[in-house]
Amino acid sequence: MSATAILDDGQHITLDGYDPGAEITVKRINVWRDYDNRALGARCSVRHGHKAVLLERKGDGCRVRVAWMGQTYEGWVTYWFIRELKTEWMIGRLKGAGA
Repeated sequence: MSATAILDDGQHITLDGYDPGAEITVKRINVWRDYDNRALGARCSVRHGHKAVLLERKGDGCRVRVAWMGQTYEGWVTYWFIRELKTEWMIGRLKGAGA
């Protein structure tokens, strides 16, 4: 299920690995070179809570810019790793579970 919340391109976001349904936090979030072909590898891996800038959204994929270890990287994450879209993602999970 895709999120439908609107975020503006260029909006500052927070990468968030917390999954309240499973009660776990993904500590490291990969920023992928290519959302559809992850075999190309990650540009970098950032920590839960890391700040980023949303550059573009295509379906479930979101192109982001992150600063990490003195470098700037652009790559892709799935929308549910964006805190500002987390509420909508959780609603989708609950609907999928029959809630």
